[in-house]
Amino acid sequence: MRKLVGWLAVFGFAWAQSVTITFYYPVGVAGPLARFIEGYVREFEQRNPGIKVNTVFGGNYEENQAKVVAAIKAGNPPDTAILLSQQLYTLLAMDAIEPFDPYIAKDPELKRAVSDFFPAFMMNSVLDGKVYSLPFQRSTPILYYNKEAFREAGLDPEKPPTTWDELVEYAKKLTKRDAQGRVVRYGVAIPTENRSTWLLEALTIQAGGLLYDPAGQGCKVLVDTEPVRKGMQFKADLARTHGVSPAGVVDWGTIPGDFAAGKVAMIYHSTGSLGFIRTNARFPFGTAFLPKLVRHGTPTGGANFYLFKGSDPAKKEATLRFIKFMTSPELQARWSLDSGYVAARRSSWNLPIMQKYLQEWPQAKIAREQLTYARAELPVYNLQRVKDIIAEAEQAVVLGRKDVREATREAQQRVDEALKPFCSR
Repeated sequence: MRKLVGWLAVFGFAWAQSVTITFYYPVGVAGPLARFIEGYVREFEQRNPGIKVNTVFGGNYEENQAKVVAAIKAGNPPDTAILLSQQLYTLLAMDAIEPFDPYIAKDPELKRAVSDFFPAFMMNSVLDGKVYSLPFQRSTPILYYNKEAFREAGLDPEKPPTTWDELVEYAKKLTKRDAQGRVVRYGVAIPTENRSTWLLEALTIQAGGLLYDPAGQGCKVLVDTEPVRKGMQFKADLARTHGVSPAGVVDWGTIPGDFAAGKVAMIYHSTGSLGFIRTNARFPFGTAFLPKLVRHGTPTGGANFYLFKGSDPAKKEATLRFIKFMTSPELQARWSLDSGYVAARRSSWNLPIMQKYLQEWPQAKIAREQLTYARAELPVYNLQRVKDIIAEAEQAVVLGRKDVREATREAQQRVDEALKPFCSR
């Protein structure tokens, strides 16, 4: 009977009985992305009339994670959720998720998908040889720059900065003041994220380090190191020493709008903001690799689909059909066009819809090409607590409240304490 139901579903016939699954998802960047995701869900339901998807918009990444954790603790976990790819250890510690491997072994479509995802996007998905999540809204941070401002400042709009020193040099030329000496356009802005380490990780990689030990099994974070200190200090110096960036904490959520409004000439931000900037900027803009200190480098970013324990077989089958739809080459291509996120499957980039898009918006290629230099995003137990501690230290340096050595030393001690309950075994 199950084989018959599966065969009927392939050809779009209604399932033998109605199944409802629950799906939590976040929106981590500016723009109407929730509307796009809700549209994909409705399309899935039309193609699979026996399946109802109960969507729960969780807010940003951190808010969505908190809602999923609350649902798990209440004994009512979702069937699937899009959560940060780096949340793997936290979810395993809760015994909340199961690997995809048993389903991959039986499903050629899933097997093709796993081999088709960019390897960089699978870095945070696999642990001990098991696949625990599948990429969906994936990204790297990239450099956005205002070509019109470049021309005005006497800079070549086709040659963005490639090093930290060049970034400062360009930013000085791009910073614009009025007759009273007030800044009307800053040269550059690198957000100091409130509860995230993403851009600090990028700076740390570029300075030759990593924020974690890859062999640490989620238990070793490397805060008190020279590459981390260089990253924090560089961000602080942009405002405090060079005067080319807004003073204080630069807000993640508002900076794409500031860029589109011409208030800042260069920004570090997610490729997932490309759709918003493409729609709202009234000037030609370019994208580029993040500038390097000793090497190019970026963490991957974004979120994956997880499969939660507790569903009955019918729900599990429906959930897997939904995940396969959302991660299919065609939908990944459409999602990239709608949002700016990187289509996570290599085959998506060969589709006519994507080829046409790239001809019109070649800026979308940068994040894909930067994957050559990508590293896994911070994979650690007690993730949000660890990120909060590091983000607090970074803010203290940026605001001039603490010396960078004092800040990283104290943060290392606090992070080690936060990991003890999970890593002292």
